[in-house]
Amino acid sequence: MALQKPDISVCIDGKAHIWMIVAEDASLGDGSRLEHRWCKKCGCLTQVGFGVDGQPVVAVDEDGSPHLAMPKILGAIIK
Repeated sequence: MALQKPDISVCIDGKAHIWMIVAEDASLGDGSRLEHRWCKKCGCLTQVGFGVDGQPVVAVDEDGSPHLAMPKILGAIIK
């Protein structure tokens, strides 16, 4: 499976994140699956869902951020 990059801002160095899948759940029963992805460079954690059509959907929080966890240093740099 080729890693499909979700529509998330660039990494700390201004380039694309280097995602590593740290957890995957395909037990949803309808052919969809969830992935937790961690960026090897900046440490951001995201959750990406894939529907039965294979298209990625990124989970976002109340402020529209796709990051489940973001290192404090990265948060300070982004601001």
